[in-house]
Amino acid sequence: MTEREFDRQAREQALRLQRFFLAQLIYGITYVVIGVTWVTGAYIGSTGMALSHYVIGIATQAVFFVMFRTGFNLRFKDPSLTSPQIIIALLLQTYLLALVGPIRGTVLAAYCLILLFGVFQLSRIAYLAHAGFALACYGGLIILNQYLEIYPQTLSIALLEWFVLACFMLWLTILGSYIRELRERLQQRHSTLQQHQQSLRSMMDELQNLATTDALTGLPNRRHFLDEAHRRMTLQRDGQTLGLALIDLDHFKRINDLYGHSAGDEVLQGFARIARASLRGEDMVARFGGEEFVLLLSNCDLPTLQHCVERIRLSLARTAFPSLPDDVYCTLSAGLCLIHPEDSLELRISQADEALYRAKAGGRNCSQTHHDAYA
Repeated sequence: MTEREFDRQAREQALRLQRFFLAQLIYGITYVVIGVTWVTGAYIGSTGMALSHYVIGIATQAVFFVMFRTGFNLRFKDPSLTSPQIIIALLLQTYLLALVGPIRGTVLAAYCLILLFGVFQLSRIAYLAHAGFALACYGGLIILNQYLEIYPQTLSIALLEWFVLACFMLWLTILGSYIRELRERLQQRHSTLQQHQQSLRSMMDELQNLATTDALTGLPNRRHFLDEAHRRMTLQRDGQTLGLALIDLDHFKRINDLYGHSAGDEVLQGFARIARASLRGEDMVARFGGEEFVLLLSNCDLPTLQHCVERIRLSLARTAFPSLPDDVYCTLSAGLCLIHPEDSLELRISQADEALYRAKAGGRNCSQTHHDAYA
């Protein structure tokens, strides 16, 4: 299980516990009713029977609580255990109705409160089944009362109460099904909205990547390099310098003219691989334009910059490209410069370009350093 799935499961378990605690309010109200009926004499059972409501109720709810806390509920098809909780509550409610004869018609409404617990979880068929179970429980109580005469009540009044309860159960089933359908529609719309948002984020990321990445080499482009260089300059501390190198591939136009643009593309991609492999993780290489590239080395002094560029130069000069003849190798020229915290990036790029021009004028396949870099 991934961390994201684990977090989602933890949130769902917390929500199930909240529903469980909300259901305990109904039990709390029932316990109060039992106590009041016993004190006022409306409870027709013994003291032991009255206490049995508390014992059975607390015991059954303790079992559900342990199942939620230990995660045992996750083994069931419905981890909320909606149906078992409703069935237990309906049975306990029927047991209570058998012993509160004088106020049975009033307490009868608790059946509806119990079924409301499943309004977000039960399907229409399940709702009908639980409503039918409640009516069967009360119907069984009516039959039992007629034979045992637990409480004196005419059959016509009992059947009228059953009929009224059935009407309310039918209405509650329709309402519960309607609310569930609304919830499912909202969930479906929410899921669709999330999918659209994810697609939009992917498109935005792709657009951002296209705007900042050179399609041929996969390197950052000129725009991204300038933004990143400015950002790193703002983070420089006093005494720190950044290494800047402008690199131009020698006689690149001749390669395109003699061997085709596909060979030129292969050389550009090959240089990108070599440069990336020669840099530290925090260093940066970008395509500056055409056959021109730029290096930006973090927290770098001049010897380190010279050594890095030289390593790239030698590696490129030894690389054989399949699109080129065996005796044709590519070389580069580079202009080097250091960037201090207070410097202008545009000025330093211009100075590195001047050093690059001197490297080309000096025979190519070498690097030159702008004299300010020694300061």
